[in-house]
Amino acid sequence: MADLKRCREMMEEVMRLFARRLYKALLARAGEGSEWSPEAAGDRRIPLLAAAGGGAYYFLRAVEERGQATVSEVAADLGVTLAAVTTLAKKLARAGWVTRQRDERDRRVVWLALSPEGKRVFAAVEAVRGEVFCRYFGSLDEREVETLISIMDRVRVKLTEEGWEGEERK
Repeated sequence: MADLKRCREMMEEVMRLFARRLYKALLARAGEGSEWSPEAAGDRRIPLLAAAGGGAYYFLRAVEERGQATVSEVAADLGVTLAAVTTLAKKLARAGWVTRQRDERDRRVVWLALSPEGKRVFAAVEAVRGEVFCRYFGSLDEREVETLISIMDRVRVKLTEEGWEGEERK
């Protein structure tokens, strides 16, 4: 059990440090004078940093993976409420990153898609995330990568077998 505690602490530390490195890399990309800087973005834009992690990143990723998605689909993918997705969708639409369109047959359904600007922002964030990941995991040899993939896959399978509140899926 002490090994699991040490493993958890190490994993949390790696995640924290990775987030800091990602943030630092994005700050460098969004430096003063950059099109991604908050100053260049103006009031209606969300800084690139906001799209790098947390809710905005996973929202953009869920929509990008589907091409277009309903609010309900995104909420199910992320395990959050419809209200949370609706609020973020409105904010990202104001920023020009997401389009929102009511279904013609059922006005209760709202379709979400990334705008061309949203696709560009998502691609930029993905590039930075990939660069940071490769910088720190690229030194692993092939055997270590395979071991890491195997471990992460086992944990992923266990997580997906359970419902959002830890109940077994049927």
